[in-house]
Amino acid sequence: KSVKNEIMNSNIQEIDDLKNLNLKALNQLFKTGRCPKIEALNGSAKGMVIKPAWFQYLNLWRGKVFNLASTGELTGFNRIGIGKLETQRYQFNARIGKSLFSDQQVLIINHDLSANPNWVRHYHDEMVQIDPHIYLATSYYRMGKKLKFVSYFAFDFSKT
Repeated sequence: KSVKNEIMNSNIQEIDDLKNLNLKALNQLFKTGRCPKIEALNGSAKGMVIKPAWFQYLNLWRGKVFNLASTGELTGFNRIGIGKLETQRYQFNARIGKSLFSDQQVLIINHDLSANPNWVRHYHDEMVQIDPHIYLATSYYRMGKKLKFVSYFAFDFSKT
């Protein structure tokens, strides 16, 4: 079965539907995604780590809260939780830019801010829109001059 058929047959309507795709299909879906419009990214978005699958079961990372300023600057926090408790930690800012891995325009989520612990500052995330309310993102960890793939994660702005 081809990757294209796997994506077409998967009928992504919820972020849960992404869990059934393998890495190759997720890579292809990311490449076909559209660059998000910054003005559409405001408020709380439910998030889920798609790959690696074991991270889903921890359910520690719950998504992000995006804050769009009147100046057009996009900032926010990660939603972290244990059980029913949830907090907002680890700031980020975001901008549209060229992916570090292709010529694709993506939303680059930058965690390299002085308010964050050093380990958080090493994350480099890139995000695309794959559905009117679903966004797919990759996360890489900077180790020296190299970026190591960490995960695929997704957001749904229709759910909080």
